[in-house]
Amino acid sequence: MVVEFVWASEDLPKKITLIFEDRLLALDFRAHPELLQQTPQHFLVVGSTRLPVSFGENFPLNKGIVKIETEFTTTIDPENLTTFFKTTSLVSQQEAQPVKLTLSGNIVHFSGRPTTGYYDIDKLKLTSLLNTALVNGDTFVRVPAEKIFAPVDPSDELVERGIESVIAIGRSNFTGSSDARVQNILASIRKFNGLIVPKGKTFSFNSTLKNVLESDGFVPELVIKGNETKKELGGGVCQVSTTVFRAAFTAGLPMLDRRNHSYAVPYYKPYGLDATIYLGGQDFRFANDTPGDITMQAFISGENLYFVFYGQDDGRKVAIEGPFISNYSKAPEPKIIETEELPPGQMVEMSPAHSGFASKWIRRVWKPGEVFQEEVLKSYYRPWAATIWKGVKAEEVAQRISSEAPRAIGIEVEEAAAGLES
Repeated sequence: MVVEFVWASEDLPKKITLIFEDRLLALDFRAHPELLQQTPQHFLVVGSTRLPVSFGENFPLNKGIVKIETEFTTTIDPENLTTFFKTTSLVSQQEAQPVKLTLSGNIVHFSGRPTTGYYDIDKLKLTSLLNTALVNGDTFVRVPAEKIFAPVDPSDELVERGIESVIAIGRSNFTGSSDARVQNILASIRKFNGLIVPKGKTFSFNSTLKNVLESDGFVPELVIKGNETKKELGGGVCQVSTTVFRAAFTAGLPMLDRRNHSYAVPYYKPYGLDATIYLGGQDFRFANDTPGDITMQAFISGENLYFVFYGQDDGRKVAIEGPFISNYSKAPEPKIIETEELPPGQMVEMSPAHSGFASKWIRRVWKPGEVFQEEVLKSYYRPWAATIWKGVKAEEVAQRISSEAPRAIGIEVEEAAAGLES
C-alpha cells in the first residue's frame, strides 16, 4: 500500500465577518489561529478515480498496490468557536431581570430594558457555513441565530390588551451628532415613550409629535429643506422616525406611509432603512395588524437610539435582506457661500457632499394560515453638493449682491412645508 499526503493549495481569507441581526463580528484568524484546524480527508486511488474512504474500511490489499492519498484542508474548530463566543461580550449570554410594564392612565411605564439579551446560535449550521466560506473565499457569513431578549413582566391590565412580550427592536446610531441634535432626539422620544397603538389602528408619527416647540425642549439644528441644508427647530427628529420605522419594519407590520430622505444621511446606515417626516407634509404611518395592542419603549444607550415594541407574538416570521445598491451618481461641485462670519479667505465645509444611488431591501413575512408575502422597499437618494462657507470682506459681499440679478431657487413644496427632514 502506497500512502501519499497532499496539502491542498488554499487562499484562505484572513478574517470572516459574521453578520448578526443588529451587529457585525469579525473572526480574525491571525489574532485567533485556534479557530482553525487541519482536517484530513482520505482517498482510495484506483487508476484515474479517487474514492473518499475512511481507514476503518477493508481495502483489497491482496490484489495489487493500493494507493491512498490524504488531503489536509483548513476547517473551523467547532469547540474553539464555541469558546470564542462564550468569551466575547458582543454575543455572550447575559443574565437579565424581567422588564416590568405597568399601566398608568393610557401610558405604559417601564422598569428595565430588554437589550441585555443574547444570541442563541445554531453552531453546527454556522460551522458548516464557515467551512463553505473558507473553501469559496467568502468574507461574510450570515449567522443562523435567534435573538433572545429579557423576559417581560406585564401587569394584568396589559396582558388583557395583548401586551406581553417583545415583538421587535429598532436601533439607529447617532455618532457624531451635535449637542443640539441629541437634545432634539431626547425632546422627541419623550412624546413616544409608553405610547399605546391599539389593535386594528394606525400609528401616525406626525400626529404623535404634533409640534416642535422651544417650550418642549427643541432647539435649532440642521435640516434638509428643498435644495438646502439649514438650521431650524427640530433638526434630528428624523433619527426618531427612522428608528420607529425600523422597529415596525422588522416586526412585519404593514407600512402605510414612508419616504426616504432626499440624500443619504450618514446617521441612517444601513442605507434604505430611513423614514423622513415633516409636520404638515410627509408622515410615517404603520398599521397594527397584530391580535393585541402594541406599546413602544424609547431610550438612548451610549450613542444608540432604541425603540422596543411590546405586543403579542402571533407566530409571524420576518426575514429582511439588503441593502442592494445600484445607480451610483457623483455629487455635484461644491456650493460656495460667501460670508462675513469667517476671516477673509478661510473656507469651512458646513455640510458634506453625498453621492446619489438607489437602495433596495426585501422583506418577507410569514403569518400562520396566511399566504406568504414578499415586499420590496425602494429608496432613491439624490446626489448632493457640499456646502462651503468662504470668508470675505463685508464690502465684497455687498458688491456681489448688487451685481447679481435675482434668481429663482427651486424648492420642493412638500419638503418646504416644515423643514424636519433631518
